[in-house]
Amino acid sequence: MQTLDRLLKVFHAVFEDTVDTDNLTPDASLREDIGINSIGLLYMAMAVEEEFDIKFTNEDFAGIVTVADVIRCIESKF
Repeated sequence: MQTLDRLLKVFHAVFEDTVDTDNLTPDASLREDIGINSIGLLYMAMAVEEEFDIKFTNEDFAGIVTVADVIRCIESKF
């Protein structure tokens, strides 16, 4: 399963019906396009860490704005 597919699975699990995962694109902004707030970002990060068996750093969060940024960050951990 590709990183994007696994990430969409995480989004669906964390946000259930509040985020339409069918319309998520790599260019979508987590806050502006998807509407994820700070607490949502924290829940998403914890779920991504568990799904991919990685750990985010504070520096990682500074560069995450879009779905593509999350994917790049995940893939940089491997």
